[in-house]
Amino acid sequence: MKKKLSIIYVNFSPYDNAGRILDYLISHFPLIIHFSYDHLRLKNGRKTNILTVYRNGKAVKSQTLIPIRTPEFLRFPSLPLVAFLIFIQTYWYSKKILHGKEADYYLSVNAYTSWIGNFLRDRHIVKKTIFWIWDYFPPGYPDIRIQFLRWMYWKFDKPSLTKTDIITCINRNLIKLRLDMKVLDPRRKYTIIPIGTNPIQSIPTRPVPILGFLGMLKSSQGLNFIFDSLSAIHTKFPHIHFEIIGSGPEEAQFINRGKNWKKFVTFYGFIESENKVDEIIKRWSIGLATYVPVQSNESYWTDPSKIKAYVSQGVPVITTDVPSFAKDIEKYDAGIIIPYGDTEKFLCAIETILSKKVYYAQNAKRLANKYIYKRVYRSFFSHENKQ
Repeated sequence: MKKKLSIIYVNFSPYDNAGRILDYLISHFPLIIHFSYDHLRLKNGRKTNILTVYRNGKAVKSQTLIPIRTPEFLRFPSLPLVAFLIFIQTYWYSKKILHGKEADYYLSVNAYTSWIGNFLRDRHIVKKTIFWIWDYFPPGYPDIRIQFLRWMYWKFDKPSLTKTDIITCINRNLIKLRLDMKVLDPRRKYTIIPIGTNPIQSIPTRPVPILGFLGMLKSSQGLNFIFDSLSAIHTKFPHIHFEIIGSGPEEAQFINRGKNWKKFVTFYGFIESENKVDEIIKRWSIGLATYVPVQSNESYWTDPSKIKAYVSQGVPVITTDVPSFAKDIEKYDAGIIIPYGDTEKFLCAIETILSKKVYYAQNAKRLANKYIYKRVYRSFFSHENKQ
């Protein structure tokens, strides 16, 4: 890649380095202006918005941006103000840092922040914008507040899709969906760039059986099913432990559910360092991704970064048939797909994997090797990449 290139990268905590995308950018761009926004205001997470400037692989500037911390009941009503602050701070600091120059690229994964990128491009702050589409948020969510927020989000989706210079998706389903919705131009070419993996060199021995969960603490991720099954799991596997990494809007609810299982359940909260997350995950025997199979669950459309993190550490997966990536798990025998809510099949899956843990762990690592981030992310800038 040409050494002169610069990029503005905007994402949301805790996904800034999902699939090691930030690591890739740092190793390939002499100048990165990274905006990390805590729009969910995680209770047990990093409680600020942060701007970090990287030059030649090193962070040379880190600045706390204006945060908004509100009581729980104001979380949703305050989101328009949060969105305005994201817009004004991204614009102001990008212009200030670049001193009248143009960044070569602007990369984001969200329709609203991609719209901001196009705004910057039209004012000659960036040259090209990239919308790496991660999500589709289906209508019909049971919480009317979420319904309204999704409606607002879609107001930015079509303008971002039609005006962004480079459109890429994490899977083919997202391209097909938006083509069917007639919000993508069928004459354009769209690259598939999945969430990357960072495979472990060798799989460690795991003498203590540990179930693990990484991700946002909210109901759609399937944590209620896991907690509903804890008694049966503990009865059948009395020495097994359950560890949870992450924060989210329903964290207090799940911590409360875990109070009676303090010797069995560990909450780590939000961990910013991907290396620290990997150190914990590589001890796990099984990674859990029991998504709830409801139509409003966006996990049907996304590429699950949590599963990519599991298999990167050679950790087999128990999941439900919600994400399209479940087909890869099945194809590589890197875990087991179970019906949501079926505790008996959940227990059988645990028993099967623990009885053949080396086999499943090797298959998980083999699957991870298919998506090594240093290789798959080259497609973002393939016309610039001379490697």
